Amino acid sequence: MRKLQKLIAAEYTNPSPQSNLSSTAIPRIASKCRNDEVADAHILINQLKAELATVPDWDGDTQDDI
Repeated sequence: MRKLQKLIAAEYTNPSPQSNLSSTAIPRIASKCRNDEVADAHILINQLKAELATVPDWDGDTQDDI
């Protein structure tokens, strides 16, 4: 698991996929991120964008999963 994923997972009080992070959790996570986590987040976003570009427009369920 990526360090950023671990930081996010540690902040969840409700493990439901539909739950949101609290407004105070986001700054706490950001304060623990260093250059490696920021770079990893950029890489992950680019990978997800590339994956999304391969999904047909009509396949909204897969787009939502990505």
